[in-house]
Amino acid sequence: MIRTATLAFAILTGLSSHAQLSIADSLSLSQIATLLEGLNVSVSNVTTTCHMRAAGEFSGASEIPFPHGIILSTGAVDDAAGANTSGSSGNAWMLPGDADLDSLAQASTYDACVLEFDCVPSGDTLLFNFAFASEEYLEFVGNFNDVFAILLSGPGINGRINAATLPGGVTVSINNVNSTTNPAYYYDNELPPGQYVTYDGFTTGLTAFAEVQPGGTYHFKVAIADAMDQIFDSAVLLEAFSFRSVDMSTRIPENTNASLRLAATTELLNLWMPTTEARVNARILSTTGALVRTFQIEGGLASLPIDVLEPGAYLVQVDGGSARLVGRFVKP
Repeated sequence: MIRTATLAFAILTGLSSHAQLSIADSLSLSQIATLLEGLNVSVSNVTTTCHMRAAGEFSGASEIPFPHGIILSTGAVDDAAGANTSGSSGNAWMLPGDADLDSLAQASTYDACVLEFDCVPSGDTLLFNFAFASEEYLEFVGNFNDVFAILLSGPGINGRINAATLPGGVTVSINNVNSTTNPAYYYDNELPPGQYVTYDGFTTGLTAFAEVQPGGTYHFKVAIADAMDQIFDSAVLLEAFSFRSVDMSTRIPENTNASLRLAATTELLNLWMPTTEARVNARILSTTGALVRTFQIEGGLASLPIDVLEPGAYLVQVDGGSARLVGRFVKP
């Protein structure tokens, strides 16, 4: 089934009069694998454990932070398309929940939709763009806690980690991301009412990342479920082709004789370079490639305050003189 929401006029966000959101709830496992696979990763062994209408593909301009991707829901995914002008609704499939999500929500879960797959990365870091949406916003914040996770296991990982968290490791859920708690990551789709998406609220586009071993086989479990009741739907949105692997290991690819080194503490980023070097330019990038800060360093030790940066992994690029460095640091 495909459902499309359209609008006969341009809205304030600048979307054209032809903007629309289309959702198809009949995806094969091979189609899901194609949508998952991005840069420098191979995907295999895709499985889903969901109601037949609870997993699908979305595309088109809308309030959702991504134009194309996979949607997993506790209800019918095609119900997500449409103007948010009516009361909240949901589907009760009367299906079981998920034990991992029970633990995260600290409550019983229902109508779980689970996507699992294996992947082999070429680089030492895995990244994935996602968002969380729910009909429980904002009326039931603090009372119900629909939740999801992107659980990762494999070489170098002790047990499993949840890669779908805010900076600092906070689990994404309606209680942890809303208009008063971590509001920078929340999009209110009620005021004004959304024209293309029926969910009352959702997170901004977030990026999950994890350090991995190149060439290792890793297992992902993407799961979402209703918590405490089965009335109102929630969904996880995975951006198409954003599942990718990059090599962020510290290295000096162009001049192995350059003694350029990198280290970081909670408050400072320290770089050492030969005292014979002239002033060079340096950049700090996010794991998505967005420029965070530019600065200059000279020969010797340079210390840059990073206490204002959010916790997470960052990339440093230095280019000047005879020294070249592409390195990674993690802000605790």
